[in-house]
Amino acid sequence: MNYTLIGSLTSPFVRRIRMLMETIPYELTELNIYETDDGITLNKINPINQIPVLVMGNEKIWDSRQIFNYLNSKYKFQTMNLEDENTLTAIEGALNAGIALFQFKRSGISIEEPYMIVNRHKDRIDSVLDYLLPFVKAEGKNWNFQTMTLYAFLDWGQFRGILSLEKRPEYQQFMAQHADREIVKKTAIPKV
Repeated sequence: MNYTLIGSLTSPFVRRIRMLMETIPYELTELNIYETDDGITLNKINPINQIPVLVMGNEKIWDSRQIFNYLNSKYKFQTMNLEDENTLTAIEGALNAGIALFQFKRSGISIEEPYMIVNRHKDRIDSVLDYLLPFVKAEGKNWNFQTMTLYAFLDWGQFRGILSLEKRPEYQQFMAQHADREIVKKTAIPKV
């Protein structure tokens, strides 16, 4: 099976799939949906206009969670129980809140002002990080789709100035213990 992954080098949703596909050959087609006309190109490929998209011949999968489900069923990376699914959903909730804050910033809306919607997204991130603390302490050393997603989110959140881990030493430790993984370095956000 030939795979093409469409996405960006900065997207945490794309990065988690790139980390997941460490041992699977694929071609990466890079799009810059915020600063070029690539958003128009993406919309022709994916009607929900989001990345990543996994292309397999004439078939496409439009969402990173569905890409994981497809690849996991095919390659048997891990067994997911209800707790694992909830953990992944919580991380994705924080990630979606972070993406919204980033889009506000890019649109000229201050995320330092006490706007209700901004505060709801910030609270959502804090709530999820509090909720995930037992997971990070117990399971954070493992490398699976949940920890890949968490790593991609935390790294991206710091890169975009959405998130600080200054008062969260357990998360700093989590990042440090995975930072030297070859796939983490290979998929690192380019420092421009």
